[in-house]
Amino acid sequence: MSPFAFHKPRAQLPYALYLPEGQVPRGGWPLVLFLHGSGERGRDGRRQTTVGLGPAIQENPRRWPSVVLMPQCPKEEQWVGEPLEQAYQLLAEVERTYQTNPRRVYLTGLSMGGYGSWNLGCLYPQRFAAIAPICGAGNPFKVWQRLGGVPIWNFHGAADEVVPVSFSRALADALAKAGNPYARFTEYPTERHDVWNRVYREAEFIRWLFAQKKTSPQNFLSARSSKPLPAKARFGSSQAGRVKR
Repeated sequence: MSPFAFHKPRAQLPYALYLPEGQVPRGGWPLVLFLHGSGERGRDGRRQTTVGLGPAIQENPRRWPSVVLMPQCPKEEQWVGEPLEQAYQLLAEVERTYQTNPRRVYLTGLSMGGYGSWNLGCLYPQRFAAIAPICGAGNPFKVWQRLGGVPIWNFHGAADEVVPVSFSRALADALAKAGNPYARFTEYPTERHDVWNRVYREAEFIRWLFAQKKTSPQNFLSARSSKPLPAKARFGSSQAGRVKR
């Protein structure tokens, strides 16, 4: 029996929802927004639970004591523009409907969803207690400008044959240039594109994710949100915040 409830509302993205068992903790359940990869696009509302976070939850639900929202992106679309905004609107709807903790809202995604995590994080940096993109990419300037104060743990396999690891290295450099003291980057030297199978089962990562809490929305607004990029700032050399495994 699937641990997920499946929803196909009109005029909204299909989505799956995981609700943990047990008593609601003080302050409400944590809330995780998961953005899937390109292979799970469609309209069935289910495929996005079969890769990445979904299987990890099914294997060990006790490690994921949170409400988990998994919207599904339509075929031929990506996590940009309208689909990304609809996912964000679903997040707000889930918050209103269920007993979730506004200080413990997390964003993660893999591959195309890794791109989406960077995109959505840059759009709403004050919204998330932590962001965990996996084998994705983003705009280094926007990351530097918007995510200088957000806890981020980025993951990539050095042997990735689909999305080059250099993309994540550039974003790690951007966060270092922004002076983000909460940024981490793990590069696995032998892992390929499906590094998410490892990441979502890493006990250290899961502990880190749920340990992140906002004290107030302003704490995670980047101080650089309105500053232009200095002419001398260049991305691609800094090693700060990197961990190789």
